[in-house]
Amino acid sequence: MAKELYVGKILTDEMITAGKQFLQQIEAVMPITASFWLYTSEAEVWRLHLVTPLIATQGPRKVYDKVLNVLDADQEHEYSLPAVSLYATDDNDQYVSSLRMMRLSHEVSEKRLTSLGVNGRYIEDAYIYRLYEADK
Repeated sequence: MAKELYVGKILTDEMITAGKQFLQQIEAVMPITASFWLYTSEAEVWRLHLVTPLIATQGPRKVYDKVLNVLDADQEHEYSLPAVSLYATDDNDQYVSSLRMMRLSHEVSEKRLTSLGVNGRYIEDAYIYRLYEADK
């Protein structure tokens, strides 16, 4: 059984690896248009943002049910992510919009971004797994 990973103030290699493994699993059950770790200094914690159009069509409860089912089913990886570290949203989220505005190409992947001000929103620290255009 996987050990639940501690998610705190510092983005660790284990968090990046566990997030990537989780994304591979969740993409098998729902479309993901963007995924990234985002640090918020107010909460002093990292959250893994999962951006899916299913929020708009099925609602957040059904999306979180799918997320929790994937978390519960994961028996093959060394670490599992705590459910509290996951945040499901849609393409209209302000952070998603801000990150899409700053990207320099059609898509951004596997990139760390720190201390960015975009469209009036400050992004202290983020690790991008995938950041596709909204209609993808």
